[in-house]
Amino acid sequence: MPYIFAPSRLEILKRQDLLLRAVAACPRPVQVIFGGTGGRRAFLEDLAAELGITDRVRFLGEISRAEMIALYAHASAVFFGPLDEDYGYVTLEAMLSAKPVITCTDSGGPLEFVVDGETGLICAPTPEAVADALAQIIDQPAKTASMGQAGRQRYADMQIGWQPVVDALLDGALGQNNPSARAA
Repeated sequence: MPYIFAPSRLEILKRQDLLLRAVAACPRPVQVIFGGTGGRRAFLEDLAAELGITDRVRFLGEISRAEMIALYAHASAVFFGPLDEDYGYVTLEAMLSAKPVITCTDSGGPLEFVVDGETGLICAPTPEAVADALAQIIDQPAKTASMGQAGRQRYADMQIGWQPVVDALLDGALGQNNPSARAA
């Protein structure tokens, strides 16, 4: 069965409660798998019960790297809608896995990578808006797959990694220390 993967620490700024409320508001029978540990697990499990969606969500807790890779590989999409995240490796992992990312307009770092409607969906941080994004993912599997592939290509095009950073730093340092570069 198709599912949305939500890997992250279970903490208030990661806003898994927003995803749970969206699942409850979604007109489609979407499944969500949470991977990660944190101080809000009991709260989130209670909220899922209160919302009547315990049959649509799974909390796996700590997962191995191999399990995480498999969960990314088989997900329809990845939800990562934190509040003002500084970077967000989850976004990059999703892109490497060719999965579109659902994020929010105030999520910070993920917005540097996700292109709305092209590599994922950027929505308002409300249950209704996230529910709409979930429904789009479920209703449009071909577009979902296409967004995932576009995300993988965007990752490759951005040349994310240490070598480009080192090269840029060395180019800058060499340019500043080179008298002929300063004279130019």
